[in-house]
Amino acid sequence: MRQQVTTAVLLFAFVDVTRTLTSSTTAECADRHIFSDRPSAGTLESPAFPTPYRSGLSCLINISTIASNVIHLTFLSFDLAENNRYSGQCLDAYLLVIVVDRLGKEHIGNRLCGTTLPSKIETMQPTVYVQFVTTAPGRHHRGFRLRYEIISEAVIKEPPSYLPDDEKMFEHECGGATKPGQLTGEIVSPGYPDTYPRNATCYWLIRVDPRQRVYIRLAHLHLSSTIAECERASLSIIDGYKHRGNVFKKDLTADASEARFCGSQLYYMEEGMKSYLSSANRLLVRLNTKDRPSISTTGQRVGFKLIWTAVEGLFDENPHSSSALSSSDHKDDSVQFHTCTEFTCQGGQICVEQDQGVCAMRPQLCIHSSLVCNGVQNCVEGDYSDEQHCE
Repeated sequence: MRQQVTTAVLLFAFVDVTRTLTSSTTAECADRHIFSDRPSAGTLESPAFPTPYRSGLSCLINISTIASNVIHLTFLSFDLAENNRYSGQCLDAYLLVIVVDRLGKEHIGNRLCGTTLPSKIETMQPTVYVQFVTTAPGRHHRGFRLRYEIISEAVIKEPPSYLPDDEKMFEHECGGATKPGQLTGEIVSPGYPDTYPRNATCYWLIRVDPRQRVYIRLAHLHLSSTIAECERASLSIIDGYKHRGNVFKKDLTADASEARFCGSQLYYMEEGMKSYLSSANRLLVRLNTKDRPSISTTGQRVGFKLIWTAVEGLFDENPHSSSALSSSDHKDDSVQFHTCTEFTCQGGQICVEQDQGVCAMRPQLCIHSSLVCNGVQNCVEGDYSDEQHCE
C-alpha cells in the first residue's frame, strides 16, 4: 500500500546547544558525524532497514556543513510503531530531528512515529541532528529511510507568492528576488501607490554577497488607517536565516529575527523604528493581505515603499561602543569594522530629549562607494551624508 504524504507539524523549543544527546554504543548504532564543505547528498537508514528494528536503540547522527550551506531532509520510507493509544505519545519508537540555528540554539521537533510519511524538512541552517530511539522491538515495522541534502544557500529561492484568480493583474508585482551583485534597490507593494490586492501573500528575497548584510529603510507605509487592522494587511521583514517552526517554549530574549508593520508610518515616528539590519546576507520581505484598502485611505498613497542597501559592515570608532540598530542587530563581530575601505556614513546623534541629554549615536554604515551621490539615501534613517556635497 502506498503511503500518503502529509504535512508533519513540527514544534520547536529553544535550548542550549550544549544539551547532552545520548546514543547507543553498539556497532549497529554508533554515533555518526557526516560533514561536507560542499553541496552533497546521501541517505540515512534505521539499523537493519528494511527488516524490523530491535529494542533498546538510541542512534544519533550529526549532519553539518559550512555556514554558506544549508541542510534539507526528505523522508523516503517511514514505518515505525504507532503512538501510544492512551497517552498519544510516541513511546515504542520515534525519530527526533534537532535543528541547530546560527546562534547556536537547538530547535527540537516533535517525536515522529507511525506510518505516515513526514513532510520534507527544509532548514536554512548548517547543522542538524537525527536521533532514532526504540524501547520495544519493531516486529513488523521496517524503520525509516531518508535522504539528506547539503545545498548552497545561494540557490535557495524565495517562498512562493500567492494571489487569488481575480487578483492576477498584480501577478508581476507580487514577489521576486534581487539580482546578483546588486547593491541597492526599491521594493513597492503591488498596485502602489493606489491600492493593493486582497487575500495576497507576496514574498521578495533580498540576497547580497555573503560578506555583506542588508539594511532596509521604509520610505512609505500606509496599509490601513489604524495599527489595530493588522488582519487587513501587514508587512513583515524576516531575517533570511530564521528557522521556521511553531515555537512552544519562547526564548527569554527578544526575537530580533522578524519585524512586523501594520497601519501607517504615523505609528512608527521614532527614528529607527522604520528600519532593519539583517544578521547576514539574506532578508525576506512578506506582504499579507485579507481585504483591499479601507475607504479611509482614499486620497493617500496606499501600500509600502522600501529602500534596501547592501552593507559592507558597521563602522565603530569606539571598539567598546554598543551603538547598533537595536531592532535587528545580532552583534556579529565579523561585520563590526574599525576601518572602512569604502564610504563611511556620518552617523550622528539621535536625541529624544536634547535638553536632558538623552541621546544615542546613530550606526555608521560602511557602504560601497558607488552608492554615494546616487540620488538615494543609503545611510541609516536620519543620516543623509551619502547624498551631501553632490554636484
